[in-house]
Order: sequence, then structure tokens, then C-alpha cells
Amino acid sequence: MLLELMDAGSLGRLLRHRDGRGGLPEPALAEVAARCLAGLAHLHYSYGVAHLDLKPDNLLANGRGHVRISDFSVSRIFSRNPGERLRVSVGIGSTAYMSPERFAPNARAGPRGACAADVWSLGVTVLELFSGRCPILPAAHGTSWELLKEAICYGEPPSAPESASASPSLRGFVAACLKKDPKRRATVAQLLAHPFVADRDVESSRCALREIIMETMHEQGQRGTPPTS
Repeated sequence: MLLELMDAGSLGRLLRHRDGRGGLPEPALAEVAARCLAGLAHLHYSYGVAHLDLKPDNLLANGRGHVRISDFSVSRIFSRNPGERLRVSVGIGSTAYMSPERFAPNARAGPRGACAADVWSLGVTVLELFSGRCPILPAAHGTSWELLKEAICYGEPPSAPESASASPSLRGFVAACLKKDPKRRATVAQLLAHPFVADRDVESSRCALREIIMETMHEQGQRGTPPTS
């Protein structure tokens, strides 16, 4: 088996290394979103797979600016049994990135619902990469299961702070991902056509992402070598 070398480690690791400098600039973030959506489209529409644990720590990058979705340990296959309702409850995956409907006891979902759960996780991930921290709860509040459930199920959907210099396009993209009702949530196909992704300057976005990755690798002294964690 041959696998692509993702020598920059995860985007979660990159974000932690940038602590104090904020998240990714929008051009780089648009490229990350586009690459995630391309991966999710391949999973959802070509293979009938819901990832169910999308987050910055499960997005790997390399010095060429490529981003790949990793860690399929809790993924579910739905294409072989179209009528089957998959278990998508809080018992699997990372709680802070789970959609509201997954907190129901023994939650199950059909193919559309399972894919909608991935879209919610993408929205939270994009917000975290933009702001530099998980947007569900302020760090001072802790991350207990009870607090996360209360914030996700009963609080307002997370969004970029009003004080943040987020473009209307980014805000609209995140809002489309973070509809509490999974039936109203945008699909991956719809998000691929969203202006935040579809109208980006592809070359500029790729260069912006590649520069940040290479800068981080250089600072970590790991250029050309695989990460240790």
C-alpha cells in the first residue's frame, strides 16, 4: 500500500503552533474548505461513506499544500444498504464537532442525515481554523460532555464573532453548514457551488495555504521529515 506523505502533520497541530497569531487567512481557508468538500463528495457520492469525525486534527497537510481527510475509525458505510439507518450517536466521534441530532439517545440516520452530520462538522472545523480556537465553548468554560451538549443542542449555532473581519461569503458558508435542522443544512454538492469556494481565486488560495504550511514546517524544523505525532 502506497500512501501520500503528509509531512506537515494535521491542521490542528498547525493551528496550535500558530497560537497567539490567530487562525488561517480567508484565501487559505477557502482552499482548505474546497479540498475538504472534494474529499467529502468522493466519500458521500462515490463510496457511500459518512466520515463522522471531521475536525482539524483529522485533516492532514503536506508541503505541497495538499489536504487529506484521515482517521476513518468511526466511519459508516451506507451505500450497500440504502434503507438502513446508521448509528450516528454521541458514542462515536469527537463530541465538540457533533451535530445537534447526534446527541439523541441511540441516534440513527439515513444516508442524507449521516452526510448532514459531516457538513455540520465541516462548519465547526472551518470556524475553528478561522478563529484559532474551537467555537463551541469559550476555553474558560471547559469541555465536559454536559456543557458541550447544552451549547450544541440548545445554544445558538456558532458563528464568527461580529468583531471578526470575516467576509459575508465566509459567514454565509458557515451558516449554511450549521443549520440545526439537518434537513435544512446544505449538502456537500451545494457547498461546492457556494461563492466562498466556487468564486475563490484558486491559484492565490493554493499559494496562501502552501505558504502557511511551509512557514510552520520551517519554524518546527521539520521540513521534509514526517511529524513525530
